[in-house]
Amino acid sequence: MKTFLRSSLIALSPLVLLAPAARAATPPPDPAGILTIQLENDALSIPSTDRLYTSGERLGYVTPTGDVPGFVSGLGRRLFGEGTQRMEIDLQQVIFTPTNTQLYNPNPKDRPYAGELSLRVGLIQDTTETRSLAGVALGVVGPDSLGQSVQNGFHEIIGQTPNRGWHYQLRNEPTLNVYGGRIWREDVGQIGGVDVQVLPQMTGQVGNTEIYAQAGGILRFGQGLDADFGPAVIQPQLSGTDAYTPTQALSWYVFGGVLGRVVAHDMLIQGNDFTSSRGTSLIPLQGDLEFGAAVILGGMRISAVETIETPEFRHSAPAFQYGSVAISTRF
Repeated sequence: MKTFLRSSLIALSPLVLLAPAARAATPPPDPAGILTIQLENDALSIPSTDRLYTSGERLGYVTPTGDVPGFVSGLGRRLFGEGTQRMEIDLQQVIFTPTNTQLYNPNPKDRPYAGELSLRVGLIQDTTETRSLAGVALGVVGPDSLGQSVQNGFHEIIGQTPNRGWHYQLRNEPTLNVYGGRIWREDVGQIGGVDVQVLPQMTGQVGNTEIYAQAGGILRFGQGLDADFGPAVIQPQLSGTDAYTPTQALSWYVFGGVLGRVVAHDMLIQGNDFTSSRGTSLIPLQGDLEFGAAVILGGMRISAVETIETPEFRHSAPAFQYGSVAISTRF
């Protein structure tokens, strides 16, 4: 218990920045809801692979501003001060496999087969200069996450060999995680009529799936940059969330970003918390490099992101990468 409490305090340490910041302007109300479909997969990267973080799927909905339950709104005001508020609801699945997916008995030093299916409900609160986040995620790991069914079912459809070691996946176990963070939006200037902006970010999470604290940011170049706080990706990577409000007919940007993360616990690497399962040794200091582009046109946002990760566990490859594509529409 002492170890868990110490790890939780480490993860929550950056969240002191969630306290109300210096007063900034409040954005105008946005009456539109936003629906997002996102796919992350190592097959979307070059070179294409089928290992480690091999797939992530997400369906997200963001409410219009002001469509927030009263007790959630009040909590947001106490945590973050003033700002427009939205709710974000995500249903997502992530799938992980060892490096060699054709072994019936995978290398016990490799990361285990694991899937997590979760429902995430969070508050997004904006000023013109910051986006603050807080939420909770409920889910399950193990066979009930449907990782094996989704991955090998898709392989069967496209005529690929199924992954052979799923009988060693994590056991069924419920997951509960609480997360929060803040993104800052700072204008740097212009280069040839193109706006330049930096978006520092700090986030953290406490729960039985992952406990981590992280900091990073992106540098982006484009036009209409006040429309969002960066592209959305499946966390813990740098994510601007699904919320955006078009401020001109066409907004676009290209970007690059870096992230450093301290991880105290990761069930998807170390194995089940409350029962025995395959697992391996966690590397607590991790980093990511992200780059990509996004376009907002006619109420739709399309983004493409490439992520390169440092090793997450011992005995793994020097680096790993995957691609992410998200399509959002307002209604």
